[in-house]
Amino acid sequence: MISRLKHFKVFFSDKDRKNWLIIIKEIIQFSLYKKVLPTDYIRKFLYRKDITDIKSYLSFKEFNSILLSKKLVFPIVTTLLENKLIFSIMCEQYKLPAPKLLGYNYKNSFFLNKKNSLVSNKKELASFFQKLFTVTKTDTIFLKPIDGIAGKGCILLKQETINNQIDECAHALFNNSYIYQEYINQHHKINSIYSSSINTTRIITYTNDLNVIQVISSLMRFGTGETITDNTGTGGFYISVNHNTGTLEGVARQDIVKGGKTFTRHPNTNTELEGFIVPHYKESCELAKSASAFFPNRIIGWDIAISESGPTIVEGNHNPSLHMSDVAYGGYCKHPLIKEILMEIDN
Repeated sequence: MISRLKHFKVFFSDKDRKNWLIIIKEIIQFSLYKKVLPTDYIRKFLYRKDITDIKSYLSFKEFNSILLSKKLVFPIVTTLLENKLIFSIMCEQYKLPAPKLLGYNYKNSFFLNKKNSLVSNKKELASFFQKLFTVTKTDTIFLKPIDGIAGKGCILLKQETINNQIDECAHALFNNSYIYQEYINQHHKINSIYSSSINTTRIITYTNDLNVIQVISSLMRFGTGETITDNTGTGGFYISVNHNTGTLEGVARQDIVKGGKTFTRHPNTNTELEGFIVPHYKESCELAKSASAFFPNRIIGWDIAISESGPTIVEGNHNPSLHMSDVAYGGYCKHPLIKEILMEIDN
């Protein structure tokens, strides 16, 4: 409810809003055409002047019909994707490129080199991570909640500042469960746009009823400010990737809850976005399709980071933000694969 109120706040202050007669007409048309209340008319910026084909966008009912479909999404596979520890171990097992698993904890039980240590205070916690840095011969590690979503709760630990950081993150570590991963050496061309976070390509894969895996669409996300994640929930933004050329195209957008701003350049570095060629894009798509064979939900959102040596899987999402992909694509309902999916669900 609170997020919906934020939608209205952006909507009423948006200078790019269509006139009221057009908005009212479109709301009625959308409702009649989709046979549902137009709850996403504002969320997907359909009220803005540059959106002319509102019927091509998924309604909330269509969105749910896809991601809640028992024909497409399976609880057992979903568990493998949701649990970051299981997912990391499976990537290692199947030799899928992913950040190396360095350790993990379940509240005050900390695991390193197949050994379990009970850690009860900040001093012991600092000693544990100093040992981890030494054993793994790294000076930067990325921590993710095992059951986390939307980039919330992630921590970037550095050896040189570990003692100060422990004061800030001890409470979170002792009260939650985390995995510790090797930090990705992001491709220098992507760092030129924004280097404070790992900026990932979100690739949506779909497996049809003949077990053929295809890419529906892709977009790229970037962090902003000093955030260490690129998630829209932490203030990041997204922009469409042209699947044929692997280039960024169109305008970039923040989530409406975060203000709904649009960008043609990164707000921190002033680097132009449109036309940027995503390094190793085709290889990223092939990696997403290969991974889908081991996690056989029929629709998955893959977050792929690009290192200097190529793509690496950050995570797979059983509940990918099709709202975001819908907006980036310019209306998913005109996509032949989405049409195929909706037709199968209805039968």
